[in-house]
Amino acid sequence: MQALLALSLVALAGVSPAPVDADAPGSSPDPEPDAAAVSEASAEPIDIPYLRRPVPRSARFLDHGVIGLRVAGGTPHRYRLGLQVGLFDHLSVGFTAHWLPGQRAPQVWPVGSVAIWRWLGPNGVGVNVGAHYRPVLFPPVDPEVEFEPQAHFGLGTIEVAAGWLSAGLDVGAAHNRFAVVDPEDRLSFRRRAVFGGGVFARAGTRRYGVSFDALAALGPEVLLVFEVAVDVRFGAFEDRARGGWVGGFR
Repeated sequence: MQALLALSLVALAGVSPAPVDADAPGSSPDPEPDAAAVSEASAEPIDIPYLRRPVPRSARFLDHGVIGLRVAGGTPHRYRLGLQVGLFDHLSVGFTAHWLPGQRAPQVWPVGSVAIWRWLGPNGVGVNVGAHYRPVLFPPVDPEVEFEPQAHFGLGTIEVAAGWLSAGLDVGAAHNRFAVVDPEDRLSFRRRAVFGGGVFARAGTRRYGVSFDALAALGPEVLLVFEVAVDVRFGAFEDRARGGWVGGFR
């Protein structure tokens, strides 16, 4: 009897579970992830609530994902075209250009602005604080008779916006070319940084508007810049709701 019990224990100890055949009917191996679903999930845009918050309208700073086109007329540039794109509600970069008769090639210069603080109150009144750079485009001159003028403004900006109207103040510096003391030497010039500033205003919607600028550089020769412009702003990759083309100045 003891021998039979010992043989039974040895037989049970030698039994092992049969391996599972993955190809056998009824088997359920772990499913592999769907490559298309993984690709679609990775292609979804990153949601950043900060880029959907309410911000005041501005003549100087573009909202994130907005491309702004600008046509302006004034003095001394006569006219100029501009294109800018807004990034992260705080950075606007682009260029401005004009091409007048007598110029061998168009004048093209970069432009840009940085918004440090943008705040919109519950009553609809907002404030924009930042800085921007802009050049002044001059009509052509004869380079064999006189030097070609240049002027560049680097200005701090504070702007108040309410509804369809925004207006503000620019204060900073201008870097200009000035003629030397000798009135007979019209080819020589010197560079000098002087005080610059002015006022501006814009009336319009988030998609289109009309603006006015008045700037001055207070050097040995005062430079005055006046401009009236029309701008159109397209939503290229903005996170905010599209639209805003109709419905008045809302």
